[in-house]
Amino acid sequence: MNELPYLAGVFDGEGSMGVWSKGKDKSPAFRLQVEMADGDVVLKFLTYFKKGSLTARQRDDKYKIMYHWRVNGEEAKDVAREMLPYLSRRRQAQFVEALA
Repeated sequence: MNELPYLAGVFDGEGSMGVWSKGKDKSPAFRLQVEMADGDVVLKFLTYFKKGSLTARQRDDKYKIMYHWRVNGEEAKDVAREMLPYLSRRRQAQFVEALA
């Protein structure tokens, strides 16, 4: 399997991108993130790009464990540029808008 088109497709459907503030006194930074219950899929983002962080959380026993991959700043821009040719036009436009 060609990992990059696959990951871009997952990101297109399950991911989000934008500019977020890291805290009250921090300047905004570009971020990519994917959150889903399929931990093996989310782990592929970390192992393929070798950037970002992976966390897992479960609200309580009634809910599934959710896996969350997140990458910020210049590393996030690098990852987005790598996926860009495989993303939908809507996501490509979001990336251009977020960088403006």
